[in-house]
Formats: sequence, structure tokens, C-alpha cells
Amino acid sequence: MTKPYSHSVKEKLAKFMPKKQNYHTSLQYEGMVLKKENADKTIEQLRRKYAR
Repeated sequence: MTKPYSHSVKEKLAKFMPKKQNYHTSLQYEGMVLKKENADKTIEQLRRKYAR
């Protein structure tokens, strides 16, 4: 059975969230290091802190 009005209702897509270890590895490839004060924060907290 199909959903009525499926074209007008947008389903929320899950955003990609990398694992913290993968994020650290990615930073190392770029020649960057995460500051010690930010090491215990989640990626979502860092994203909010450095959002432009």
C-alpha cells in the first residue's frame, strides 16, 4: 500500500557522522592536530563551536 501525499512529505535523511577516530586520522592526513582542550568533545560539539 502506498502512502498518500508521499511527494509532499519529506522524510528526514540521517546526516553522516564520522567516528571520532576516523576524524582524528583525517586531520592527521591534512597535517592538523586536534587541540587538547577539544579532545574530549564530540564531533557535534566541535561543529557547533566552529560553525561559521
